[in-house]
Amino acid sequence: MIPTHPITRRAFAATGIVALGRAFAPSPPAAALPRRQPAQLTGRVIWPGDPGYEAARQPFNTRFARFPAGIVVCSSAEDVQNAVRWARQQGIPLCARSGGHSYEAYSTLDGSLVIDVGGLTEAVVDTARGQAVVGAGVRMLDCYRRLWEYGVTIAGGTCPGVGIAGLTLGGGIGFLSRQYGLTCDSLLAVDLVGANGDLLGSSADENPDLFWALRGGGGGNFGIATAFTFRVHPIADVALCTIAWPWDDAAEVIDAWQHWAPFVDPRLTVSLGIAATGAGTFAATGQFAGSASELPSLLAPLLGAGSASPPAIETISFLAAAERFAGPPVAGVPFKNASAFVSEPLPPAAIATLVDGLRAAPTASNLVGLFPLRGRIAAVGPNATAFAHRHALFDLQYQAYWQHPSEEAADVAWVRDLRAAMAPHASGAYVNYVDADLPDWETAYYGENLARLTRVKARYDPDRVFGGPRALPGATG
Repeated sequence: MIPTHPITRRAFAATGIVALGRAFAPSPPAAALPRRQPAQLTGRVIWPGDPGYEAARQPFNTRFARFPAGIVVCSSAEDVQNAVRWARQQGIPLCARSGGHSYEAYSTLDGSLVIDVGGLTEAVVDTARGQAVVGAGVRMLDCYRRLWEYGVTIAGGTCPGVGIAGLTLGGGIGFLSRQYGLTCDSLLAVDLVGANGDLLGSSADENPDLFWALRGGGGGNFGIATAFTFRVHPIADVALCTIAWPWDDAAEVIDAWQHWAPFVDPRLTVSLGIAATGAGTFAATGQFAGSASELPSLLAPLLGAGSASPPAIETISFLAAAERFAGPPVAGVPFKNASAFVSEPLPPAAIATLVDGLRAAPTASNLVGLFPLRGRIAAVGPNATAFAHRHALFDLQYQAYWQHPSEEAADVAWVRDLRAAMAPHASGAYVNYVDADLPDWETAYYGENLARLTRVKARYDPDRVFGGPRALPGATG
């Protein structure tokens, strides 16, 4: 039995696209901050014009150019505290950055002090207690590698460079989620620097309302996380499977997949990705935390749809699987993504809308990803944590990627229009796939938990110090 008391209180990987970026970038704002580092501000501070500023200001999504007033790279919780206090004293807006993977570049904002927790990379594993304390700056693949040394893992995501903080605070969905729950479901405690610069503990016993909100309430709302205590799970080998179909089988396969993938053995997670080619093939990719000999019978319902290829099945270590899903390094890809949750099987008309939308995509690299949920995710009530979409069957992600700036407008419109066309059949959205164009985003992300979240926001951040473009309102409701 794994103890629950915490130790402490502190999709698109291999496109081949090389971005050209925008045709021009705005000029950086005039430097209003001191060029010398104030004594009150600790950590490594990078001002405009300093060596490293150009690299440090670049968002993950190269669709955007951002020019923050300064960047503080923190290597301790004290650095984070000092940065929050100094920014407040100077009247400078601030934003938190972990992995920096915000789809809309909200973790690197113009004129703000970026508080980058990338130096908080410690990970301490206690196998006797079945727990790990992970610094907020640890990236996903690095986290898997560190935990693998002890034969354990967490149910994390697949993108190798995403920060553990952003992933966890928004929920956290990946190939082990159906078996172990969302990433936030393995949380035992979070250490957080609050709006006044104080270090707060949060767990089931300490500031429980804050702990509730941090499990799915999104990053940048209540403070800046510095460390997470997780319950870890033993892991060894896993079996991977890949199945391909002719593109014209898409509608039939989507229908078969949606009636099977959310309900199959929770040790098995099989995602579906359909690129907007209208020809060729598309594939399902899965991970099974069990013996490969069990897979053929589990896959049988899906293999009966369309003209499926014989499944490619192999057994590899969990770490090798995580590295496989991560794919090769990808840099400089401009993109626009949006999401929705599906709670009832899509009727034929909705599937036709999805397939027709893919056929009409302006760029061949655009795609729709379908990722199954339920399993352990649905075993937790929608009000037990801030993540409200517990009963969804799967999530949809509409994804556009382009090479040339001239393609951007058409691709962004394609994402917007396909999301709108599917709206009668899919609802809500995943906060970790943040979308600047999403109407009624507060309800879409947080559903029936919105009112409680705004009350927690008002209690812990009454002045909206953490007030970025998608920060919660501070009304008490």
